[in-house]
Amino acid sequence: DRVRYREDGRLEYLGRVDFQVKVRGFRIELGEVEAALRRIVAIKDAVVVAKGEAADKRLVAYVVAKAGVTLEAEALKTQLRQGLPEYMVPGTVVVLDALPLNANGKVDRKALPEPEAPQSGSTYLAPRTQTEAKLAAIWAEV
Repeated sequence: DRVRYREDGRLEYLGRVDFQVKVRGFRIELGEVEAALRRIVAIKDAVVVAKGEAADKRLVAYVVAKAGVTLEAEALKTQLRQGLPEYMVPGTVVVLDALPLNANGKVDRKALPEPEAPQSGSTYLAPRTQTEAKLAAIWAEV
């Protein structure tokens, strides 16, 4: 954690220096997820960030494939689940040609592209009964 002394002598919390984040109530060290990704043979480099606001925060992995290799997000997630708990597996994987670097040669996390909006994976199904129609009407008002 990083703090500073204020003029009145009190300490002011400025945030974390490391890359530990809290997602859905779990503390996650992003470097640990990145290391797990780098252990996958097909991956040349990887960086993981937390996107979204507090209650809606999710992990996003940005990966670069080794030459001549095609990466598939679901296959990568399956491999990660073999060594990480489910809450540490990124919900979104973005494949890049290269990670953006700053002037110092470090990954520029602010320059990473926004991931595409997640797909719900389900299609609309109209209410089939009177009860379902009433519930749908209630939810439409919420």
